[in-house]
Amino acid sequence: MPNFKIFQDNPDYARIKIYGNNNIPFNTDATGNLGITSEGLAVTAPVGGLAITPPSEGMTITSTGLAVTAPANGLTVTAPASGLSITPPTDGLTITSTGLAVTAPANGLTVTAPASGLSITPPTEGLLITSTGLAVTGTLSTTLATTDVSTVIANITDIDGSPDATYNVLGIATWTFGVVNESTEDNAQALVKLQLSPDGTNWMDDVSYTTINQNSLATFVATPFLKYARLYYAAVNAASAVTLNIFFQGQTS
Repeated sequence: MPNFKIFQDNPDYARIKIYGNNNIPFNTDATGNLGITSEGLAVTAPVGGLAITPPSEGMTITSTGLAVTAPANGLTVTAPASGLSITPPTDGLTITSTGLAVTAPANGLTVTAPASGLSITPPTEGLLITSTGLAVTGTLSTTLATTDVSTVIANITDIDGSPDATYNVLGIATWTFGVVNESTEDNAQALVKLQLSPDGTNWMDDVSYTTINQNSLATFVATPFLKYARLYYAAVNAASAVTLNIFFQGQTS
């Protein structure tokens, strides 16, 4: 090309190169994409917060590509009023020391729950917390879980007796059976006893038969601790049908 000797011998000179305000050219990787390093990128969240939505296949952040350094007084993450939700992908979320290191400040890491409370739901296989990873001091308040089941058994005339439903009480700290005789016939008495079993097959009488008169209440509490419990009931007189309202109430923790 006449009169364009530089371009003819060095066509690379015809390319446009972009420089920053510090007179350093922008960097690209081997495929031509713009390379961003932790030394060249500053992210400042707006007043309303910063939302990062990973793609459907997940997002991977490695220490070689992004470095997050907490200030001297620690790193604070403040959730919005609607709460902070972190949802791992279906195959789980793994944080390793080689990919992400979270170091608490000298005075510890503080998590402050909002006024509505902090809810932590463990996965189906359970949540393991060790003392080396978490120290809890002060007053811990928990809501006790309870169980309350009631069943009405009507028109009992069998004087030989039969068992009621079997309850697995292994995970229940405190429990009691309450039985109300709600028979409408005069002198319709019931005989009720408590039975226990370690396997649901072999049963023993923990409390012998207790006579429950019409419109009366009796309670049954076990002395030994075995996995299964049930009531065994019978009518005193086959001619007087009995109606029993059986309650099973317990506190699981």
